[in-house]
Amino acid sequence: MGKITERNTDASTAGSWGKVNISPTDDVFVGSFSTWTLTFTVGDYAMDVGGGLKIGTRRQADFGQPQFDDPAADNYATVSCSRDGARFETSFDHRGHKRPFNGVVIVRLAAAPLYPGDTITVVLGDTSGGSRGLAVQTFPESASDFAVFMDPISSGEYKRVYCETPNFRILTGPSEYFTVVAPTLVQAGQPFRVQVRGNDKFGNPTPVTASGLTLNADPAVEINLSETNGRATWIDGVTLEGNEVRRLELKDGDTVLTTTNPIAVSDSAKEIICWGDTQAQTASTVGVGTPDEYFAYARDCAAIDFTTHQGNDFILSDDDLEEVRQAALKHNEPGRFAAFFGWEWSGPTGTGGDRNVLFLDDEGPIYRSSHWQLWDEEVADGAPATEAVHARDLQARMREYIKETGRKVIMVPHIGGRRSDFEAQDPELEPVFEICSNHGVFEWRLHEFLAAGVKLGVVGASDDHTCRPGLAYPSTPEMTVLGGLGAIYTSEHSRQGIYDGMMARHCYGTTGARMVLDVTANGHRMGDITQTQGPVAISGTVNGTAPIEYIALFNRSEEIKRFEPNAKTRDPNRVKIIWSGATHQDRGRFMSWDGGLEISGGKINGAEPLNIYTAKYGIDEWTETSARWRSVTSGQEEGVLLDVNAPDDAVITFKAGPADLSFTVGEARAADKRWDLGGLEQYVTASTLHTDGNTMDATFEHTDNACGAGEQAYWVRIVQTDFHRAWSSPIYLETT
Repeated sequence: MGKITERNTDASTAGSWGKVNISPTDDVFVGSFSTWTLTFTVGDYAMDVGGGLKIGTRRQADFGQPQFDDPAADNYATVSCSRDGARFETSFDHRGHKRPFNGVVIVRLAAAPLYPGDTITVVLGDTSGGSRGLAVQTFPESASDFAVFMDPISSGEYKRVYCETPNFRILTGPSEYFTVVAPTLVQAGQPFRVQVRGNDKFGNPTPVTASGLTLNADPAVEINLSETNGRATWIDGVTLEGNEVRRLELKDGDTVLTTTNPIAVSDSAKEIICWGDTQAQTASTVGVGTPDEYFAYARDCAAIDFTTHQGNDFILSDDDLEEVRQAALKHNEPGRFAAFFGWEWSGPTGTGGDRNVLFLDDEGPIYRSSHWQLWDEEVADGAPATEAVHARDLQARMREYIKETGRKVIMVPHIGGRRSDFEAQDPELEPVFEICSNHGVFEWRLHEFLAAGVKLGVVGASDDHTCRPGLAYPSTPEMTVLGGLGAIYTSEHSRQGIYDGMMARHCYGTTGARMVLDVTANGHRMGDITQTQGPVAISGTVNGTAPIEYIALFNRSEEIKRFEPNAKTRDPNRVKIIWSGATHQDRGRFMSWDGGLEISGGKINGAEPLNIYTAKYGIDEWTETSARWRSVTSGQEEGVLLDVNAPDDAVITFKAGPADLSFTVGEARAADKRWDLGGLEQYVTASTLHTDGNTMDATFEHTDNACGAGEQAYWVRIVQTDFHRAWSSPIYLETT
C-alpha cells in the first residue's frame, strides 16, 4: 500500500512520535458489538496543549460512530490519561482527516502538557455505563485496524504512529439463507456448474454446513455443504434438457430453500451472457482487502464472470499498480473468469470526471489525473510529466497507445464520486457508462446522453470499496444501494469476448438481479447503430428474478408503451408508501429518510420495509399507531408497506427526509398519491394498488407507427415487484 494508506510499521518512529497498543486483537463478527482499548504512549516529542490524537478507520468501514455523551447508548467512548490534570476535548468528525481516513475521533489536549512516557487511553465501545459497545462493520475484513495519528505540537499536521499490536479479523456471521447462482444461457444437455452459498444477515457469503440437499436439475443433484469448503461451494456437472426457461430449486426434503436465477436452456445457444463488475477497489487506495482477495471474491463468492480492479490514480503508487497487475494476471482464466488489469482515472468533474481504464493485455501504461496523494519515491522518475489532467488528454494518450502498440483499451465513465461530465464522453473509446452502482441509480444520465445525441450502451457496477466486487451490499451512507451488475452478450468467456460485447453495446445493466433481457427493433439488437425503414417493430423478452411490475418502452426519453404482465388490484388494507431521490448529481448526493409516520382514527396491524437491502436500516419499531425507520436513498426507491385497519377518514401523517405531509387512508384507496419535493427526483407516493401476480417471464411487442424520419433510440426499463431494475442499451436507428 502507498504511504498515505499503509500502517506505520517503522518501529524507529516509536521513540520520537510515540506508539499505540490496541487490545484485544481477537476475531470479531460483522454487526456485533465489541470493545477496544487503545493506549497511546507519548514519545520523545512529548505533547503540547492543542496537540492530540485522531483515531479512524478507512472511509468505507461502517463501524458505529463513537460518541462521548451517553454512557448507556451504543458506541460510547471514553478518554483517560496517566497525568493528573490533563483534560481533553473529544468529538467525531466525518471529514476530520485525509482520505482514506476521513471520519475520525478527535482527542484534543485542552489542559496540562504531556511528557514522554505519559499515556492516553481511549476506550471505543466502553460498556461500563450500560452501552452494548462499538458496532462492528457489516462486511468481513482479513486485516482490520484502527489508525491512530498524532500531532505533538498543535501544528495541525498529524502523522500515523507505530502500532505494536497486530491487525484483527472481522468474520462473517452465521448463515441465515441460501443462494444458488447459475449461468444465464446454457446449452441443453451440456454440463455446467452452479454456486451454492450461505449468506449472513448482511448478505455476506459465509461458510455453512448442510447435508442431503437436492437441486432439481436433469437429473437431480445431491448437494452436501461443509464449512470447511469456505464461503461458497461450486457444483460441477449440472445438466438441463429442453428449450425453456428454468429456475432450479434447492430443497431440503420438501422444503424449498431458494431458487436460482432464470436459466434460458436452448439446444442451439450461440452466445453466453457474462455477468461482471466494471469497477471497485481495495486497500491499495481507499478500500479494504488486497487485490488478490478482491479477484478471488469476485470469482469464488460473487460468482461473476469478469471484473477489474480500479484504484484511484492519484493515490495509487507504482508498487500498488504492479500488485494489481499480478493479481489480474494470476486470476485471469479464459472460460472460467476474466480479470482485467486497469486503474481509475480520477479527475474532478471539471476536468471530465471519473472513468475506468481496462486493458485487454496483462500490462498497460498509467496516465494519472494528478499525483495529489503520492510521494516522489512512490512513482517512477518523470511520472508527473505523463499526467493527463483532462479526460480529453487521457483519451488522446490512449489513442496514441492503441495506435503505437495495436493493443486494445476500453474505458467506462461513471457517476460515483467525481461525476463524469457527459460532454467529455468519447463513444469510440467509452462505448458504455454505469447506470447504477453502490453510489445510486443514475437513469438521468442516460436521458442527458439521449438529449445530446450521444450513442452509448449501459452497464451496472458496484464501485465497491469493501472487497466485495460483484456482490456488494451498502456500507456507509455514501454507498446506499446494492451494487449493480453488467450483463454482456458475447460468443466467448474471455477478455476479448467481453471487450467485443461492450464495444458493440450488446449489454444491459441491472441493480444486481440476474434477469434475462433481450430487445430488438426491426431485427436489430440492443446497442446497434444502423439505418432502417419505418415503422419500427420492437419486441423483447424478459425473464425476471421476481414478478414483473412493469416493462417501460422508450423512444429516446419518451415512454411510448408500458407492459404490465401481472394484473394490479387495490387492497384497501395495504398502504404502500414509497420515497426516493437524491440531493444533487455529485458526491454527497445521498439523502436521509430517517423518520416515521403516525395514524389517527385507525390502527396498524403490520409494517414491513420495502427495498432496504441492508440490516442496518429498515423499520426500527412499529405500534398500532406509528412506525419509525432508518433509510437512505440516492436515486433508488425505498419504502414501507402498512397493513391497516382503518376507515377512510383515518389520517396518516408522514415525516421523513424533506417531507412533512398528511393524507387520509380514503385518499390512498381512491387514487395513487404523489408529492414532488424538489432536489433530484425527490418524491413520496402512497397507494393501495398492488401487483400480486407471480409472472416472471414476459414477451412484449409494439410497432412504433409514429416514429417518422430521423434518429430513434429504443430501450426498456424493467421494474420487478422486489424493486430490482434493469435497463437495456438503446437501439439507435436512423429511420427513413
